[in-house]
This record gives sequence, structure tokens and C-alpha cells, in this order.
Amino acid sequence: MRRGVLRTLSLAMLPLLLVLLAAPAQAERRVALVIGNGAYPTAALKNPVNDAKDMAASLQRLGFEVVLLTNANQQQMDSSVREFGLKLRQGGAGLFYYAGHGLQVGGENYLVPVNANIQTESDVRYTCLPAGMVLGKMEDARNDLNIIILDACRNNPFARSFRSAEQGLAKMDAPTGSLISYATAPGSVASDGTGKNGLFTQHLLKNMATPNLSVEEMFKRVRQSVVADTNRKQVPWEASSLIGQFFFSGSSSEPQPLKPPAAAEAPKSPAPATRMDLKAERKRIAEEAERLKREKQELAQYQALQADKDRQEVERQKLEQAKLLAMAPRPKQAPPTAAPAAAPAAAPQPASHAAQFAQLARVGLPAARAYFEQAVQARPDDADARAGLAIAQAFSRSEADARYHLQRLNESNAQTAGARLAKGLLLGLEGNADAAYQLNRAQEDGADRALVLLCQAAAAERKGELERGRRLMEDYAGLVPESERGEYAKALAKSLNLVNNLVGSFKWVMPADYEGGYGKLDITFTRSGSGLAAKATGKFWAFSGEIVVQDVLVKGKTLMFTLKVYKVIFGSLDDPSTYRFTCDLSGSLDVLPVPAVEWVPGRDGKFVVRRDYANTRLERQ
Repeated sequence: MRRGVLRTLSLAMLPLLLVLLAAPAQAERRVALVIGNGAYPTAALKNPVNDAKDMAASLQRLGFEVVLLTNANQQQMDSSVREFGLKLRQGGAGLFYYAGHGLQVGGENYLVPVNANIQTESDVRYTCLPAGMVLGKMEDARNDLNIIILDACRNNPFARSFRSAEQGLAKMDAPTGSLISYATAPGSVASDGTGKNGLFTQHLLKNMATPNLSVEEMFKRVRQSVVADTNRKQVPWEASSLIGQFFFSGSSSEPQPLKPPAAAEAPKSPAPATRMDLKAERKRIAEEAERLKREKQELAQYQALQADKDRQEVERQKLEQAKLLAMAPRPKQAPPTAAPAAAPAAAPQPASHAAQFAQLARVGLPAARAYFEQAVQARPDDADARAGLAIAQAFSRSEADARYHLQRLNESNAQTAGARLAKGLLLGLEGNADAAYQLNRAQEDGADRALVLLCQAAAAERKGELERGRRLMEDYAGLVPESERGEYAKALAKSLNLVNNLVGSFKWVMPADYEGGYGKLDITFTRSGSGLAAKATGKFWAFSGEIVVQDVLVKGKTLMFTLKVYKVIFGSLDDPSTYRFTCDLSGSLDVLPVPAVEWVPGRDGKFVVRRDYANTRLERQ
């Protein structure tokens, strides 16, 4: 009787079981950030906004939670990437799509906002969004899967003002569990297209909606279509380290329905095989329990070892902090005043982080940055920890991240010595006159003297006040022995001493498309007192004779000098022609861009720009 009831219930529930088996699994969480920039003041693009809007609509249909930005400025792009990174930390799949101008500088890729003011190559890192920031946010999130799509390999509209001639985007390594797709191969240039959408995005939209197509196969089909349409002139490219499967639409296979057994075929009594299966299942469960027991024991041993390691690390940090505190200057103490006996003593600040602030000015910068990152995560309202992190990021050339923490400090209205230091440094790097007040107040409030000097010197260097910056670094050197100076302090001292770094021989290099037969000139700079002197050899033009270099001047990030070029007429020297060179020193001192060459064509002594000599350069030999 009991066996018959069980058989009847099993047959009744079987259709429900089949429905559950056939139903698709719950959809994974999908988030996307889509940006399309086309309204550039110069070199506008017609397709990126259309591409971004169509991509956002397609991703929404495919189950993505989409944030769309069009014609975004730098601040909008920066904040949206940070918010995107926070969403990724909740898990699921992430997708970042960008269409617009993109360029590479020094092997790093940058996405260009519509408000970017790019005059020279060095402006890029301060006015554009680093593509590496998107990768970093994805890597920090540790979510399941990430996809980056960059339709940003168009011609660089700023190339004439750049020292290098690099085209397209540089190759980026995809973090584990991610895929990076480019509209064309690294170092190559893609077309903006002639229709509503760019050619790459047009085929991307067409193939994304294809059911049961893996992401790798989908990009392969896009590449085949683009290569065919451009006669192999444009070849889309991917870098992948995916470790799982992903399908924009559908899945790799659909579950096959099970056929219910006929009632006549139901067994009348349990078969021996069923009893054997139960025994095997009991054995498997016992083995699984034993395995879990072993893993728990191993976990307990690991936790004990980790606890010992943590205790040792705490002791090491205490010793390091004690050493740095002994080296750090003491804040000024007010003279003692009579106070009522019952008045309680003022409680010390809970987190001054004095030892770590001292590290920022010395060889401990990486360790201090890691410390402040952990402190901010533990206590987001700790203004001094946030200030220390902002300074560490600025010293590590991550000024965009530092400005974010400065904004948080301004919102908190913190007035501690550390907060004033961070505000003074970031304002100084922006050229804001309020920087001096904030840094002076930080010093008065007991901030580390060496760190204050380093911040003041960094602000002076950015402003072009090289002589003042050198004096500040001399004071810094009097406090910090050379063996204890960090890489940032060494690089800053070198950058401020431009005069010494310019000593050597340079060759004047004309543009690649220059067809003149002259302009073959070598210039050698030597020290002369506190400044520079120079000599020139070669042929400025066909009938040039002696060349005299005069008025060599280094002012801020600019080198200027004058050439007196004598003409040889019938074997004798005629009156000289006067040329004035202006060189940009904001980048590498091995290649000096010469954005302007002027000359005096008449007897009025007025200089006029020679456009045929624009965008030349001096290269160190």
C-alpha cells in the first residue's frame, strides 16, 4: 500500500520537476557604463553619441543596468567611473563602452573629455581620463566578469603639438576575468564611419543580440565583418583573460526535457541496484564529511599562523612608528597656564598618524600610502587619514584620485594640520594662490617640517618658480639625509635643477614633412655662472656662415635663446639675421619641443613667427 502511494506521488510531481529543470537559471547581475563623446571644440566626431545611445539601448534589452553619458566633461567621466566601480563590487558582470577621441602618451591610454584643453603632450594626463583607471576599478571590485569596449582609436587631433608620433591606442593587459576590445589593433587608427554608427559599433550591435553566441565568438564575427568591409585596413582586436563563459543573449545550450516513464514501466519493487546506489551515496556523504573536517582543521591552523603573523606585523609597525616619531619635529607648545584643579585634561586626538605623515616625506611613501588606504576604509570620517592618502596619491602621480579626497575634505570642513597640508599641496599643484596660506598654517599647527617643505617645493615647481623651489629643497635636504629621501623627493629635486640637466649637445630636428634643404643645426649648452651659455654649429640655411647664440634664459618651464645667423655674400659676412627659439621644458629633457621660432624680418627689430619652423624640436645627442 505504502509503495503504491509513493509511486503515485512521484508520477504526480514529475511534470512539476520537469518544468523546474527546463526553466533558465536566475539571470546574473549586469551593469554597464556607456560614454559617447563627439562635440569636441576642434575635431568634432559625428558618430560617438549615436553609437553610445544605440549601445545603451541594446544593452538594456539584454538585461544590463545602464548609465549613459554623452558629450561628458572630465569631472563627469571621473565621477561616473568611480560610481561604476562601486556597483561592480556588488558582483555580477560589468561592461564599459567608450566612443570618442582616445590617444596614448608614454604607452598609457587616455579617453578625451569634450572639455579637454590640450595644448601640449603633458596636458593629457591632467585633462583626460586614464583608461587604466577603468581597469583599476574593475580589478578592485573582484566581480565575476568584465568587458571593456573602446571605439576610440581615431586620428589624434592634437598630434602636431605632441613630441611623439604614436598613433591609436597602446596595448593594455586584461586583468583576470576580463576582456578588452579595441575598434582596431593597438597602434592603428579606426575610421569614424560614414553612416549613423561607426563601422565597428555597427557590427557590434548587429552581433550582440545573436542568441547562444559566446562573447569570444561574437567579437570574432565582428572582426570578420569589419575586415571584409575595410579590405583589411581596420582589424578589431581583443585582449582576454576570461576564465568563464559569457553570452549577451541566451546561453550555450538549452536544457532538454526529460520523458516521463510510462505507468506500466514503473518497477513493482525496489531493484537491487537502488540499494547499491543508497550505499554508495552514504559512503560519499561520509567521505565528504571527513573532507570538511580536515579542511576545518587546516583552516584553524592557518588562522592561528595568520594571527601570529599579524601580531608580529603590529610589533614591527609600532617600532617603525616609534622611530619616525622620534625623527619628526614636535609641535609648538603653548606656555602653561593656571587651570582649575577639577578641570579634566584634554583628550588627545585619536588618529593623528604623525609617523605616517613623516614617512610621506621620506623613503616610506609606499608603506604610508597603503596604511592610509586601510585607515580610510576603516574610518571614512578620519580627515587626517584621508589627507594623508591624498598627499600620497599626489606624490604617486595619481592627482585625479587625490582631488577626489580633497573634495571630501572640503565637504567635511576639516581644519587639522594634515588636512591643511593636503589642501595646500593640491591647490599648489593647480596654481592656486591660497596654497601658501594653507601650507603655512599647517606648519604653524605642527605638521612635519620636511613634508611641508616638500609640498611647498612641489607647488613651486608646478608654478615654474624654479629658484624658489631649489631653495626649499635645500632646506629639505638639511632635514632629511640623502639615504632617507624617497623617489618623489629625488625626482622633484632633479626637475627643479633644470639648468644642470640641460647641459649637453642637442640637434635641431625639423618636421617629417619639411622639404627644405637647411635647418641642420647642433647646439651645445654649458654652465655659465648660475645660468647657461651655448654654441651652435652647422648650416641654418644655404648661405649661412657664423652662428652666434645669445640671451640663453631658463624661465619656469621654458628655455629661450637667440641666434645671430650671418650670411656669406661673395665671400664676406653680411649683417646677421636674428632668430628667437622658445622651447618647452615641461616634459622629458632629452626631447625639447620648439613650439615657436621667431625672426626679425625688418629693421624695426620686431619679432615675427616663422610658421615653416613650427613644431620642430631639439633632441639630445
